[in-house]
Amino acid sequence: MLDKYDFRNLMQQISDGSEDAAWILVEHYGELIRRAVRRVLNKRLRSKFDSLDFVQLVWSSFFRARNRLDRFERPEELAAFLITIARNKVGMEIRRRLQTEKYNLNREHSLNEPSIVQRDISDPRPLPIDVAIAREQWNLFLSGQPNHYRKIIKLRLQGRTYQDIANLLQIDERTVRRFLKKLFLKKVA
Repeated sequence: MLDKYDFRNLMQQISDGSEDAAWILVEHYGELIRRAVRRVLNKRLRSKFDSLDFVQLVWSSFFRARNRLDRFERPEELAAFLITIARNKVGMEIRRRLQTEKYNLNREHSLNEPSIVQRDISDPRPLPIDVAIAREQWNLFLSGQPNHYRKIIKLRLQGRTYQDIANLLQIDERTVRRFLKKLFLKKVA
């Protein structure tokens, strides 16, 4: 720690705008601030922020208010003040990241967590949006077909054989085959 005379002298130099004095202060109190940040920084935030991010925020706030540095009589008062700023900065970020809707880390989940219900990527069932899109495309496609062709398509999709379709619609089986083959080639091309 600095003795009382050196401390007051250093604070006066900082108030006057001395960069050298500011660097002495940063070197002297930087580790103290970093330790204070590490003590209160939530483990979930450590993957998002480095302790030095908060140390820089503390120094930024401190040096913006250089005109109020004369209120510190002893180095211990300054240390307590810097630790309080660090705790407040971390606390604000914790609240922002754990209690607000937009940045809430509690909504993030690791893909490796077994407790998270995950949709199997190989799940053969289509998503509801895919079903809706397919249904819309299907209706659009059918609306462009004559009525007897729509019947052939619907019966084939129901699993009916070419012969069944021909018998039900009273047409030749080759007509059913030709139409479906032509339809398939048109859709594939």
